[in-house]
Amino acid sequence: MKTHRFSSTSHVGGNTTGGNMVKMTPLFMFLFLSATKELVRGGCTPCDSPPPPCKSCVQPPVHVREGEMAVLQCPLRTTRAGHREGNLTLAWSNHSGPGDLQEPAVWRSEDTLIILRVSPNEQGSYSCSLLDASGQALRTAWFNITVFSGQCYTQMDVYASTCYLRQSCEKLICTSDSIQQNFTKHNYTWYKNCDTELPSDFGDGYLTSASESDSGYYTCTSYYTYNSNLHDEQVFTLSRTMKRTVKEGSSQVKPQIIGPRDGEVIKVDMGSTVVVVCKAVLSSDFDSLSWMENRSFVEENKETLPVFYNNSKENGHHQASLVIRQVSEEQLTNTYTCQVESPSGNINVSITFQQTSPPQFHFLVLGIVGVFAVTVVMVTVVYVKLKVDIILFLRDDLCWHHHNVSDGKRYDAYVLCYKSDTESGVSEEDRRQVEEVLEEEYGYSLCLYDRDVLPGEAVAEAVLGCIEQSRRLILVPSSLGLNPGQDSKYGLLTGLHAALVERKTWLVLIQTESAPDSQVDLELDSLPEALRLLAQSGHTVTWRGSHSKPLSSPFWKELRYRMPARTRRRPPKDDRTIL
Repeated sequence: MKTHRFSSTSHVGGNTTGGNMVKMTPLFMFLFLSATKELVRGGCTPCDSPPPPCKSCVQPPVHVREGEMAVLQCPLRTTRAGHREGNLTLAWSNHSGPGDLQEPAVWRSEDTLIILRVSPNEQGSYSCSLLDASGQALRTAWFNITVFSGQCYTQMDVYASTCYLRQSCEKLICTSDSIQQNFTKHNYTWYKNCDTELPSDFGDGYLTSASESDSGYYTCTSYYTYNSNLHDEQVFTLSRTMKRTVKEGSSQVKPQIIGPRDGEVIKVDMGSTVVVVCKAVLSSDFDSLSWMENRSFVEENKETLPVFYNNSKENGHHQASLVIRQVSEEQLTNTYTCQVESPSGNINVSITFQQTSPPQFHFLVLGIVGVFAVTVVMVTVVYVKLKVDIILFLRDDLCWHHHNVSDGKRYDAYVLCYKSDTESGVSEEDRRQVEEVLEEEYGYSLCLYDRDVLPGEAVAEAVLGCIEQSRRLILVPSSLGLNPGQDSKYGLLTGLHAALVERKTWLVLIQTESAPDSQVDLELDSLPEALRLLAQSGHTVTWRGSHSKPLSSPFWKELRYRMPARTRRRPPKDDRTIL
């Protein structure tokens, strides 16, 4: 059997069973006799009744099971609130021993003292005093805590509840102690005769038809956590025990409404049908159960009306089902009241309806648009940054391109050098290395004048023929003297212009990094006007000397991007450097 902790606050009762006998300290006996003497002389008004004819009052004993919480509430709080003269304060004192009333052992406010885990050492007398500005006690309330162990209750701490056979039995009250907001109540558990944990459907002990087996001691244990870093979510308990007696006889059953709760707000959808069941216990045939809309009674069994109710009976309970055929704005503004009319008095429970929050479609649309916009921006940025790599991968690695076989051209590019008037030209060695890499590493077919033009052929016709048979024209600046077939300043420039325009050959201009923009403009200015316009409208690739020699350099990616798709299969990829 599992062991559970219980605690309870109590009122004056009989003898103790299942625990220790109450031990009256000498101080408590003296105070008790003094208070009795005052009562014999003329009586002592309650502690919360100003002005006080006596200076002390004794509270009912408090019985607490070892390890549980003890809750002491000072009755002088209303007296203190009634005093408007001077600065009055409440002070708690421990007369049972040297124990200090400070955290983490206790929690206290102005009018409440809670000992979190009571031990036998904390058994004894406590007091709360109303002090004036000078610290003089105006009034004092006395408490006596008795700590017991063993059973989960004592006979001095039991509240009585009487039911009758085959009749309904009211709910049991779990706890009546006022726990401050510094404590969080999580749940509670019912036990019967201390050793049987009752299921969750016990429903606080409400019975529609009581039997003899329902008699017994019912203990409700509530579980709290103290909102303090000193206790780190430790669980504390507080209990209350009721003795339920079921016997023969009858009693005047009081009508009551079981549900819904008074002031309940029910969420509804506009245009939907809503049914609210009011469940009640009626005491006699003279009692009636009905619904009201604001101050008017709702019609019964009028199913053609927009609002009506039906009466029924189930499991000994009377039910009135309110039916709203189609919820409108009008129903959201009305108050609906379930009413029990009885000779002993009327009972009312009112409810209202509230529209369920509609889906926030505009937030959803804004979210989708925002995600789409962010996605477009990100895709655009990625594409701009990696455009060359993406195109090369799709075109050269996945072969996603249009084949060039049908255009009737023989070469991928014709390499044409022109003499630069500046010193920033591509050397003869670098030019030949560029030609070699394009052909041998990347599989492009090039037309080279000194290799593919037959000796003795007219220069102009040979150059125009190469351009006509090529898909690209690569212009390479050089500061050295060139042979007639390579120098673009010969009389073939007019024909060259015609070939570029009419044959739609794309132009790729290679420039050097060492040449500033002004020198590049000078290089272009040295060309004839027709060819200069073409060069300015073409694509530019920058040669950066030794930095451009690795095949992974941006120069080769950019040049390959400007070139057409390869007509020959590319050799195995590596990251070699031009030697």
